[in-house]
Order: sequence, then C-alpha cells, then structure tokens
Amino acid sequence: MKKSLLYISLLSAAMVLNTSCKKELLEQASPDKLTSDNFWTSRDRALTGLAAAYSRIESFAGWDNFVEARSCREYYREDFVEPGADAYNYSWWTEIFNYSYNSGNYAIDLLWRDNYRGINFTNQVLENVSMMTDKQIDAASKKMILAEARFLRAYYYFKLVTNFEKVIIRDKVPNGEADLPKAPSPRPEVWDMIISDLKAAEPDLPLRSERPGTELGRATKGAAQAYLGKVLIYRAGEDKGKATAYFTEASAWLKKVIDSKQYSLVSNYLSMFNGTTSNTAESVFELQQTMDESNGAYFKSYLSDWMAASELGGYGEIYGVPRLLTEMLKEGKVATDGLYDHRVYNTVFFKDDYFNDAANPRVYGYTYNEVFENNTIAFRKWLPASLDKLGNANAINMPIIRYADVKLLYAEVQNELGVPATAMAEINEVRARSAMPPLNLTNKADIFKQLMHERVMEFTLESSRFYDLRRWGLLTQQMQDAGRPFTADKSYYPLPLKETLNNPLAQ
Repeated sequence: MKKSLLYISLLSAAMVLNTSCKKELLEQASPDKLTSDNFWTSRDRALTGLAAAYSRIESFAGWDNFVEARSCREYYREDFVEPGADAYNYSWWTEIFNYSYNSGNYAIDLLWRDNYRGINFTNQVLENVSMMTDKQIDAASKKMILAEARFLRAYYYFKLVTNFEKVIIRDKVPNGEADLPKAPSPRPEVWDMIISDLKAAEPDLPLRSERPGTELGRATKGAAQAYLGKVLIYRAGEDKGKATAYFTEASAWLKKVIDSKQYSLVSNYLSMFNGTTSNTAESVFELQQTMDESNGAYFKSYLSDWMAASELGGYGEIYGVPRLLTEMLKEGKVATDGLYDHRVYNTVFFKDDYFNDAANPRVYGYTYNEVFENNTIAFRKWLPASLDKLGNANAINMPIIRYADVKLLYAEVQNELGVPATAMAEINEVRARSAMPPLNLTNKADIFKQLMHERVMEFTLESSRFYDLRRWGLLTQQMQDAGRPFTADKSYYPLPLKETLNNPLAQ
C-alpha cells in the first residue's frame, strides 16, 4: 500500500533547516495529499522530510512538554527542587514530583508519543531517501540526509531508553495496521541500535565548522561523537559487567570531540541560558527556538515563565531546596575573586551579600531582600535577561549537550580507567570558567565525589541529575536522603496507558 506522509510540515523545513529554497518549499502541495510514491522526488523534498524528523525535538505539545523533556515537570524528578504553589493545580506535574504517577499520566504519554513520532519521521527519511535516484538527489546530499536521520533516530531512542524501562523498536515504516502491534524489545537490543545508528551517522556528518550559518541546529560529527560517549557511559551504568569496555570506548569518542578543536567553554556561563547568546562555541547540539510565528510556526516555550519565581512575576512553578544550596556552597568562598563558585550565582537567587548589594542590585535592579522573603531559593537559570520578557512564551535556545558535559564525562571515564591526572585536568578546566581554583586530587573515590559536585554545579536544571544518580546507583539513597517518597520501581516511567490499550503486545 502507499504510505501516507503524515505530519510532515513544509513550514518545518523553512524554520528548522533554514534552507535557501524556502519559496519553492512553501509552494509545494500539502503533504497530506502526497504519498511515498510521489513525494520523494527531489533534494528539496528530502530536506522537507528531514525537517519533519527534526521538528519533533522542538515539538510544542500540551504547552508543557518537549521531546527533549526540558521543563519544570521533568526537573521535579531531581532531589534538589520542590514545586511552587501554582504547580499543585496540575496533577500530572505533582504526581511526578511525588513519584505517585501511573501509566495514565499525561506528561508521560506525551513524552512517549512525540519521541515515536520523531522515530516515524526518521524511518520515512531512511527508507525513502535511500531509494532516491542520482537524478533526484546528488550523492553528497543523500549521504548527509541519511546520516542526520540516523543520528536523530538514535537521539529519540536514547530519550526513550533513559526514561522508559520498556521500549519498542520500530525501525521500519509500517505497511499497514498489522505492523503496528509490537512487543517491547530487550534493553540490550535498544542500546545496540542506538550505538549502531550513531556509528553509521558519524562518518558522513560534517564538522561544526563545515556547517554554514543557515544550518544551525543540524547534527554534526561532534554531536554524534559526543552522544556516542554519553550513550556508552549511560549503558555502563546499566551493564556493570561490561562497564570497563564501555568506558574505554566512550573515552575514545569523547576524545575525538576534544581533539577536533571545534568547541570551547564560553566565558559567560549565564548567557547560554538567558537568551543573550545562542549556538555558542560550547554548544555541541542545541534545540533551536524562534519568536517568529509566521505561517503558523511555533518554536518557543513557556519555560522561562514556569521557572521564574512568583515574586518576579513568573508562575513560580519550581524552587530550589536548602539541600541544593548546601551542595552548591560547600566549597566556600574560594573563587579567585573571593566569592562562591560563580555557577551558584548564575543558577539561583539566594540570600547573600552578592544579591543584597544596594550599589549593584543584581535581582533585575533590586536587592534580594527587596524581592524575596524567608530565605527563598529561586532559580535564575532559564530566565530571560530582562523581566519584561516574562509573561509570554520565550525563544531561548536550549543547549542539549554542551562541551562542558563532554569534558566532565571524559573526566569521569578517565577516573574510572585509572588516569586521575587527565581527569583532574578536565575538571579544573571546567572549574576555571567559574573562577574556581584548581584541585589536585589523586584518589579515585575523591575524584568521583568531586565529579558529582561539579555536575550539580554545572548542569542543575539541564535534565542531568536524575539520570546521573541512577547510572551511579545512588538514586534511591539520594532521594531518601532528600525525604522524597521514592521507591526503586519509579526509576523509569511505565509504558503509557494509551500504548498498552492500543497495542496488545505492549505489556
């Protein structure tokens, strides 16, 4: 049967890929009137299909959900936060914070649904572009588009395997309803597929420097290498018996990113999260957003409004807890300028002389005491540079994987492989960006403890903490220490209710 090309948006090609042929793309017939027999006929059509595959990363679904899972309801899984008062109006949020959710949770269903929509689009690209002739598409474009589709399929499956204990491998476009019921696959098979796709994609993706400005946000060789390192490290946390082999391979891939000299740490940490910069030298893969709503586009989010404290005019959906501040301040005022680690000031507003300097009020022109009460720990990360941008959706790009993550993951595997000097060199480089003095640790356990601390300082509110604790085997302990009602069966989300109702094999 002819396969309908569902959900492909010509607008996505214009907004996500920024190709030079926008006019021709917009003049094409509506995709829902096209089939696989008459759609895949040119390079422009192939790019349109690829745009649909990218679009699921930025998909605005249910106003509080992105496939990338960067939202306050995702951050509720961390042990350093608590919901604000307004959050209790949304049961699907507080169920996640309280670990009381079940398979019918709305946010869990959206996360599953949109990742599989992304996978569906990548499968369409892989199957159809591979069959295009030399007259329809040039060889170089064909090779790159297929590589990007493989990268994206690996990305979507990585989101699934790290969030859901049971994952269904769908690696082909269904020919009919009979192909839809499928049972979950063994987790090793899912990991194998992710790694295979990334390895297949990596050789045919360009370096960051080889991407023109019109292609910002598209996958690069560095992104595939970074994800290979990260995926292998995550897999090592799940398969302890083969951990050394996974660490060794991860080390090689992460070293390729470092040796490529394509990336560097930016000096202004906060600028990556407040909209004043985008696609910086630190960004290895970044979710693109825009305020442009022409032709029905909507690639922005309300993340800033959710993260902003109610005292600042935000919705006040999430706040830090004392446990977070204790961790972030534990090294004391040892920065080179006599302050705390600069990352704490860029992550939260808290009661401190730094934020109570009347001569230089740093809470949007006010002192902390003029805005907050009762030692409130309010997040600064993800807030726009000026308060007048709150109250409406913002288009702050989201770095999905940063060079700092590459450096700290590389430090982690070096420590695991018994190379403490290299591990400390990487840690100290990341620390130096925030005016922190170098450390000279040599003991493996001490370095690991420092790495745990550095990842809190660097990646709070970047969907890292929960997954880090789980792969380290510390999730239950840390959640219990934080007084959270967590049990081990909540380490992963369950299969969504809609999937089990519609797919008799998904049990």
